[in-house]
Amino acid sequence: MAALNILLIDDDAGDRKLLRRLLKKHHPDARINEADSGEGALGHAGQPADVIFLDYLLPDGTGLDLIARLNEAWPRAVLFMTTGHGDEEIAKSVILAGASDYIPKSALSAEALKRMIANGLKVADMRWRIQEQQNELRLFSDVLIHDMRAPLRAIKFLSDQIQEEYAEGDLEEVSRQFELMKKSVNKTSELIERLASHINPHSDGRAERVTVESLFDSLRTVLAQDLAESGARIDWQSNGLNVVCFPPDIVQLLQNLIGNAIKYSGGKTPEITVTAEPAHPGLMISVSDNGIGVPPEYREKIFEPFKRLQRGSEQPGTGLGLATCAKIAKRHEGVIWCDPQTETGTTIRFTIGLVAQLARETA
Repeated sequence: MAALNILLIDDDAGDRKLLRRLLKKHHPDARINEADSGEGALGHAGQPADVIFLDYLLPDGTGLDLIARLNEAWPRAVLFMTTGHGDEEIAKSVILAGASDYIPKSALSAEALKRMIANGLKVADMRWRIQEQQNELRLFSDVLIHDMRAPLRAIKFLSDQIQEEYAEGDLEEVSRQFELMKKSVNKTSELIERLASHINPHSDGRAERVTVESLFDSLRTVLAQDLAESGARIDWQSNGLNVVCFPPDIVQLLQNLIGNAIKYSGGKTPEITVTAEPAHPGLMISVSDNGIGVPPEYREKIFEPFKRLQRGSEQPGTGLGLATCAKIAKRHEGVIWCDPQTETGTTIRFTIGLVAQLARETA
């Protein structure tokens, strides 16, 4: 099991010592921080926390008052309330306030804590996934309403025009209007496909260890037509490395990045370098090109859904490609960013850190 980050919030040093000793029995590698007050706990806000144990009575208020702020600081953490006395009303109120569970200090044991943490982490992960899916569905509905309205209006208008031109016998104009309608239909279809890919950007199955070169071989096949049409030259540097990943996802991520490098070449022959390097605990892959580049003010925004560079607005697309890349990187316990040191062209790097996740899943 991967090492946990645990935060103990209790003004009684003896109780914190007891919790630490019990937790270390089943989680010997856990990184444990301590705080003796609510404000002291929030002082750890910049540090990771997977599990929080919160005393009900603190010098600067009740743990009940602190739950919302702790959930805001560590939205993915599982939070347990402890108290010196068992009370059903307290238990009910802390659960309603957002705690995952409640335990009287008299009931603390290594086995009880192990059970609570295992169950709590599963519930917290499920809750987080449901929340993300809800956010995606809201985004999906907003985009359907906003972005599909224009092409659908165009299709309706063109169908009316075609009907009129056909009635008048102007078949040349009918043919032209049909071509315009096909473009609107293609745009609508592309948007739907991108949305579906963004909401569910990963394949079924389990992660596996593969060679980076095998990923590059898949990309050469997938990109064969694009490379032939654009004349793009790619320098593949796998450096003999292996990686634990969901291979179809990483191929899609790299396909999106290389596709952007070709699309935003600025009229030049695309020169692209794809490099794999070790990065604890997994791997970092970089895609560098000689294209139009990304202004500093856009280097973070481009990974948000439907954000596109103004200078590339004449290019076809939905603004979902890089957002999907960010989701895939996140699924691989990694991050993705636009290198701020790149002065010409664009360099985008992402990490894959799935080894720790696999250890948790198979423990």
